[in-house]
Amino acid sequence: MKKNLVLEIGVEDLPSYCGEYLNEKLLSLLENSFKEARLEYETLEFYYTVRRIIIFIKNLQERQKSKIAEVYGPPLEVSIDENKNWTDIALKFAKAHKISPDRLQIFEKKGKRVIGFIEEEKGEFVWKIFNNIINEVIKKLEIPRGMVWSKNGFKFFRPIRYIFCIFGEKLVALRLGEVKSKKYTFGHRVLSDKKLNIYNTKDYFDKILKNFVIFDPEVRKKMIEAQIEKMIDKNCFYKHELIDKIVPFIEYPLCGRCNLPETYKDLPKEVVESIILNVKGISLYNENGDLFSNFIIVCDGVFNEKVKENYEKVVENKIQDALFFINQDMKKPLIEYLNDLKNIVYHPVFGTIYDRVERIKKICNFLCKELKIDCEKMNIIISLFKNDLATLLVNEFPSLQGIVGRIYAEKNGFDGIISESIEQHYLPRFQGDRKPKFIESAIVSICDRIETICSFLSEGVEIKGDQDPFGIKRITTGMVEIIWDKNIEISINKLVNKTLEILNKNDSELQKLIVGFIFQRAENLLISEGITHGLRKAVFSVENDNLLEIRRKIDAIKNVIIKGKGEEILIPFIRVANMLKQAENKKIIYGMFNENLLIEDREKELYKFYLDNKEKMENYYVVKRYIQFLEEMRKWKQPIDKFFDHVFVMVEDEKLRSNRLALLKMINEIFIKFADFSQIPLKEVENDEKI
Repeated sequence: MKKNLVLEIGVEDLPSYCGEYLNEKLLSLLENSFKEARLEYETLEFYYTVRRIIIFIKNLQERQKSKIAEVYGPPLEVSIDENKNWTDIALKFAKAHKISPDRLQIFEKKGKRVIGFIEEEKGEFVWKIFNNIINEVIKKLEIPRGMVWSKNGFKFFRPIRYIFCIFGEKLVALRLGEVKSKKYTFGHRVLSDKKLNIYNTKDYFDKILKNFVIFDPEVRKKMIEAQIEKMIDKNCFYKHELIDKIVPFIEYPLCGRCNLPETYKDLPKEVVESIILNVKGISLYNENGDLFSNFIIVCDGVFNEKVKENYEKVVENKIQDALFFINQDMKKPLIEYLNDLKNIVYHPVFGTIYDRVERIKKICNFLCKELKIDCEKMNIIISLFKNDLATLLVNEFPSLQGIVGRIYAEKNGFDGIISESIEQHYLPRFQGDRKPKFIESAIVSICDRIETICSFLSEGVEIKGDQDPFGIKRITTGMVEIIWDKNIEISINKLVNKTLEILNKNDSELQKLIVGFIFQRAENLLISEGITHGLRKAVFSVENDNLLEIRRKIDAIKNVIIKGKGEEILIPFIRVANMLKQAENKKIIYGMFNENLLIEDREKELYKFYLDNKEKMENYYVVKRYIQFLEEMRKWKQPIDKFFDHVFVMVEDEKLRSNRLALLKMINEIFIKFADFSQIPLKEVENDEKI
């Protein structure tokens, strides 16, 4: 019989990232666990609010599917006699497994005949195994910044206050840490803070909704948008993406309009926006992008005049604080805050933020020298770009770091490139975010990131799965994106080696580890673009130092091969590369090519084609005209195909075999510079439209 199941975990206020993280990780873990447990269901859904996590499984089988297993015993020759009766060995095997000899059968196992029997393991009821399933799933979650909330080491986002679980109309016993499941749940903490006895899964959703718990975050978002649209006129705008930052903090959204004090006009717009967002508010703008004198506040269940007054008072106080901090901060130039960075510890091993700035400056000078560009402006940026960390305003509003530096630099009269680069060097903050606008800010960002990457990886920071407490993967991905966006041609090995030298961490194995980590992040970006494994491996196998070359080659592949020409272009060269790999695997040694040993017409034609086209291909490669290089490869298909169709390479005559392999090697050497085509499985190329 199939029934619905609901699990609710009631917790203290969850961190904002929790819902998105669970939505991404929890569902896949549950799906795998149910599959392993042989439990079938129709759909699996996940919902969350700030105070509860809800899993809803529709039409879940009440019992595991039975498991059929073959149990093997002794070999057949010792289990049956000449009269085809079971021997004592067979009977003892049956007795040991508590089965009748009538159930014994003959099986084949790894090419040998054995006796055995078929055993059926009946499935357990859901309510008997669900506790184990959920506990195992939570163990596998790798909860970021998780906390231990019980004596037995149970780790979760926040303390669990209650658990409710029901299958159809049957309560399911659950235990997480030291908390056992109850027969009730709760309504909204303010609007309906009472126990709700639940009779079935439908009753559960009906009651929590009637008691002001909007469990679906998408519904909460739409409620907020609908309320805001009623409050503003057509000339008023707001940033819709800000709602996503507020939705995780509420269960029953109720919006109201609040006023800003006149003093808001004395603050930079970004500071006012941050103040409003910190109180779960949304700024409003006119057509010119200027702030309105009021804003929308999103409350959890209650909004009235008293609440409005309280929020307005909080915002007014925050604005007064910000004005005071700015006045205090501006008593000295931004450049003088550099010395204050000596008082801010960056890392026990790597010293203060001032020490870090000095290292980044050295890295920047090296990088500029490699790129043959003037580093004077970059050095000015680096002497300013972390200084706002020592200001009162950033201490109060940490999310404004970089923005405050840019504002103060502008007030101090620095030009646009310098002041904007202070903010832009933090970009991109996430995959797909905007990139630094200027080459100066891009280079500073790269130097900042490579110093972080090398520092933490050299200290043995473990990055496993989603356990990346310092965001090293995100930082590295951003660096790769900047290099590609600004076409920065730099040896990653040299850059890493120089950074490790500056850190006094010279180690060849460490360098390989860090370079490999950087290239893995580059490969992950290509995976997100849909570039298949074979094509990635083909390019990465010949490019292990220059990220920009990888980008150029992949772009050429996307422009040429992915337009349906994969089979036409690549298969001939895959055949050449595979033939050479076959010879290598067989340890066949071949020498120099000798034109006089060409005896077949097709191999003579291939050699002539090679001579006529070799120089053109090499020129295309040298000047990095990779699209033309790939397009030109199409012309090689006919002579190569004819060669393989009419010429047998692996002949017994050692001289002929060696010469033909040498010819293929000369051809392969033209193309191995671009990619190792032997890494591409034929099935990828034959289905190239999906590459």
